[in-house]
Amino acid sequence: MSTLNNLHGKKLNGHFLHLGELKQLRLSGWKGFKLFLTNPQGLLSENPVIKGIYSSGGKDGVRPWMDVDYREELEFSGFPERREKFSLSSSRLDQKLFGLLGGLIPPGGHFMVSYEGEQKVHTDTIQSLSAGVPPAATPLGYLVFRSGFQYIKDWYLAEGGFEGPRKIWGEKAPDELWAQNFYERTAEQVSQFLKKPVSSAYRALIKAARKRAEETMKIINSHLKH
Repeated sequence: MSTLNNLHGKKLNGHFLHLGELKQLRLSGWKGFKLFLTNPQGLLSENPVIKGIYSSGGKDGVRPWMDVDYREELEFSGFPERREKFSLSSSRLDQKLFGLLGGLIPPGGHFMVSYEGEQKVHTDTIQSLSAGVPPAATPLGYLVFRSGFQYIKDWYLAEGGFEGPRKIWGEKAPDELWAQNFYERTAEQVSQFLKKPVSSAYRALIKAARKRAEETMKIINSHLKH
């Protein structure tokens, strides 16, 4: 049974996760999946909150990984005249969701989430990166960091005309020694960012990023061995 099945029925406050499509892909160990949200009234979200690929790992020591698209804002349709809009970030359900996803990836694995989308979480992540915010302090990067990945990077691979979407990539350390190394690298990026003055450009965006950066440093300092 796929590890993904463990997500089905998981509770997010008054909402529940619903594993929709789950299919075996061409490559061994790869599964395509869609994860929807059910609201307290039992209505299913029109679009998946998460869709992507889960790999159970492979040869040469490749550990399990996940590559997903995320929708922060969802709609639930009941009767034709009523449509409910819902944002996961409004009650920090986004952190709980990413925590569940991160829990499926063991030490040594990685997690990728695209930021090429039209929702606010995507555009804010793009603008944050453009403004010099370290990946771990961007909206999507912070969610990945909090879900157990100690080193966050901005990832883009040109594939000879078949470029995939730009992504936030989270690395989960294979052991404690690597965890310390990853935390130190993230701390260096974040601390350098916090030393910079807040510029007039993207002021609101940078202020939000600084708050995430400060929370990131608190988490790192609680794990670093001085």
